[in-house]
Amino acid sequence: MKNEAPIVRLFFARMKPAFFQLSEEERRQFMVRDRANLDALGMKAISMIDCSQSDDEWDYIGVESWPSMEAVKEREKYENEELQISRYVEYKVHLGVEQSFEGYGQPQ
Repeated sequence: MKNEAPIVRLFFARMKPAFFQLSEEERRQFMVRDRANLDALGMKAISMIDCSQSDDEWDYIGVESWPSMEAVKEREKYENEELQISRYVEYKVHLGVEQSFEGYGQPQ
């Protein structure tokens, strides 16, 4: 595998009623399985923001670092096939690579 730049994944998420209809134990197991997959694929959380009290559109905004695009694709497959994430969460995702802000607006 070639040496890729880490992928930054920005996501916006809102929990659907179906998630809250699960029992506490089912929600806990969902989150345990979710976390195990994130860890196995090498995701590093950069920031997780709880917007549920201040934003009518999104409950959470997160920024993650992934070791490769392959890991992101494996994650998307897991989300769709195993977690069936769209059943429980409305979300959108943006992908990119990190870029330095150090020189932005600095005089030449």
